[in-house]
Amino acid sequence: MAKFEIFLSYCWADEAIAENVGRTLRKNSNITLHQDKIDIGPWNSIKEYMQSISHMDYTILLVSDAYLKSFNCMYEVLEVMRSRDYRNKIFPAVINSSIYQPATRAKYVKYWQSECEKLSDSLIGIQPQNLGKLGEDLKRAQDISSNVAEFLETVADMNNPAIGDVSAAIEEKLREKNLISNDSAAWVSRNTSHSLFDSLGISSQMGNTDISDFEINQFMSQSFQEINNIMVELCQQLMKQYSYYQVVTEKNDSRNYFYQFYKAGKLIKTLRIFLGLGFGTMDIGISTDLHFYGSGGNSWNGMYTAKNVNGKLYLSSQLSFVGGKGNMSVEDVVKDIWENYINPYL
Repeated sequence: MAKFEIFLSYCWADEAIAENVGRTLRKNSNITLHQDKIDIGPWNSIKEYMQSISHMDYTILLVSDAYLKSFNCMYEVLEVMRSRDYRNKIFPAVINSSIYQPATRAKYVKYWQSECEKLSDSLIGIQPQNLGKLGEDLKRAQDISSNVAEFLETVADMNNPAIGDVSAAIEEKLREKNLISNDSAAWVSRNTSHSLFDSLGISSQMGNTDISDFEINQFMSQSFQEINNIMVELCQQLMKQYSYYQVVTEKNDSRNYFYQFYKAGKLIKTLRIFLGLGFGTMDIGISTDLHFYGSGGNSWNGMYTAKNVNGKLYLSSQLSFVGGKGNMSVEDVVKDIWENYINPYL
């Protein structure tokens, strides 16, 4: 049976999810999985590689907030959309489930419209012969702006599996098309089907297994990124509205964001938002003590964990100045952080 070329498109902020999906699919001998981080050799052309994406048999898209705001990721989307039947060649894995809401999709259309305007403004005054490839970059940004609504509407209209089930769903879809054999994917069916439990007379009910630790960790990782994306935007708006405030934001690594707030040049507040592993699953910590970073420990002034409510995950405040709060959204957490850890010092 022939091999099938599948491209895994994701933002590096979601690398942990990509690695789990990739690890699963690489076990199937009928699939050749491509990732730009692995395939593009040192000093090779990124653009040439991206242009090969449209020739792949299928593309997996890990759709998150960071993905939808990434120039390179959306460039990959444009390459996928060059195929007329691209809808039948994509497997979206929606990390940011808010894209099912029209207001959220409109937000991303506005984002890329704004990015186009900023790039266009930055090119004013440059003579055409001096533009180099900047004109092509502007054209790509315009293409993204023109197509992002269609792309999001297409993804939102599809019955996408939960992020934890995407690998098994992809293999099941390929089996339905007779593109891979049952034998080559047998290990997936054993892991995802309850029929083997039934045939052996073993109960598959192991308590509340609706949401796995893996799904919780992915939820927390994505929530952490979205919280900091909003925090950075708030800091930028604060500086625009009040010239006497300066905020230094720094993403030290994938698990640590630092914020330093200055008023008229005087440091008034420091804050670290970090992703930790407190009790077997991930938690989001708030710390005003930066000295613990790099010493192997953490100092918590606040903590947010995942809460399972009837099979749906929410954030829950475990340590806070105002006591515990449950069933929180990403926006609720940002409001809690800003009102209790920042506003009192501004």
